[in-house]
Amino acid sequence: MLDLAFRPDRASSEPLHRQLEGYLRGLIRAGRLAPGEKLPATRELAASLGLGRNTVAQAYESLCDAGLLAAHVGQGTFVAARGPRAAAPSGSVGGFAWDGLLASRTRWLQWPPGAAVPKEIRFDFRPGGVDADSAPQLELRRAYSRALARHGRALAAHRDPLGWPPLREAVARALVARGIEASPDQVLITSGAQQALDLIGRCLIDPGDAVALEQPGYFSAALAFASSGAHLLGIPVDGRGLRTDVLARLLRTRRIKLVYTTPAAQCPTGVVLDDARREELLALAAENQTPIVEDDYDSELRVGAAPMPALKTRDPDGRVLYAGTFSKATLPGMRVGYLVAPRPLLQRMVLARLASDFGTNAVAQAAIVEMLASGDLERHVRRVRKLYAARLRALDAALREALPGDARWQIPAAGSALWLRLPREADPDRVWRGLLDAGVAAVRGDVFHVDGAGRDHLHLGVANLDEVGLAEGAALLGRVVKRAARKRRAA
Repeated sequence: MLDLAFRPDRASSEPLHRQLEGYLRGLIRAGRLAPGEKLPATRELAASLGLGRNTVAQAYESLCDAGLLAAHVGQGTFVAARGPRAAAPSGSVGGFAWDGLLASRTRWLQWPPGAAVPKEIRFDFRPGGVDADSAPQLELRRAYSRALARHGRALAAHRDPLGWPPLREAVARALVARGIEASPDQVLITSGAQQALDLIGRCLIDPGDAVALEQPGYFSAALAFASSGAHLLGIPVDGRGLRTDVLARLLRTRRIKLVYTTPAAQCPTGVVLDDARREELLALAAENQTPIVEDDYDSELRVGAAPMPALKTRDPDGRVLYAGTFSKATLPGMRVGYLVAPRPLLQRMVLARLASDFGTNAVAQAAIVEMLASGDLERHVRRVRKLYAARLRALDAALREALPGDARWQIPAAGSALWLRLPREADPDRVWRGLLDAGVAAVRGDVFHVDGAGRDHLHLGVANLDEVGLAEGAALLGRVVKRAARKRRAA
């Protein structure tokens, strides 16, 4: 019988017959199943793959309807005689069906439609970047020069798996300002906060484990945990942050392996998790033995008053894993972040990390130590904090002029982006197509949802545009929205 390497992903939301159909389609179009080749009977293939016979029959039927298979009564099912190789899919190279060889945990990975970018960008509202003109280039050059002059030999010999010791000591000192008491041996230096999330997933999550995270929430956190095989559970967010009452109800019926949250400035809404809910969240974590991952997203870029102390300040038992980054304060390309966690967990993470890299760039770590010691980093953060706050106010004013009255948004507590709900009259899909056609780059709200909701929202960043560009881009956004609303009314 034909030997197939297909492995069903039973944790996926895609039906099993669709998974098998896609796998066979890839083999046919790549030429691995030749025209005229006979496929196993549905009963035989179902038994060999551990599937139901109806599942195989549905996959065969769909491929017959597409003209890729032909069924003959009394004879069996065959690959159709038409030339399939002319339509080889992107997943095949030179007749080799890579799509059919992918591990089950990666088959579903794809760029969400809401992250699409126009071919030619006129106004770049994409969040997550930094203002290029304000980058601390001079300060970084000085810091790298000092680091190499003072520590060149030590950096060449650096092998500490937790990270450059002076930087771990500097992080422990700096965290006092966030109300966190941590010793250097509780700090792991990572290649950005994203690597910290990935390591948490790899060390704590087994396939099928449930992970609760904010909805809407940070899409790269969802990606990190789902890549480890987690089943993602979205917990709604309102004006007070994560809905701990919903989380409590969920914990009564399900075992949740960990909870991910951005309490200082929720991503993407920008709201702050209030004091009462912080206490409720910590109590739920203690009662259910559920770790909390606190991503201190953009806390240093506060817009108004001083930020609330970190959630971890109320964590005497070490149940909160605290992730931070220097990338937003310097350059995204620096890729230096950190994780504060109990030593036994960090030891496992160090071993897991060796599977992909041997540590974060040591020279970059030493340069950040120099910037912290000289005060250059703090002065730079103060400058860009004022810059982004001014731009957020400028975008707020421009949107008030450009959009209909039932559009909703608010200036976030921290960061450099705001969360916009489109007017109800404007069809979200038509708005999105209009923005792409007009050269407006943004991120659509469904990127931040685990269930595909949120298409009626946009996440708009201010780092890539000055105040004139923000006003012009907002005006163009307003014209696209109003045009979409007129077309819906006409329809």
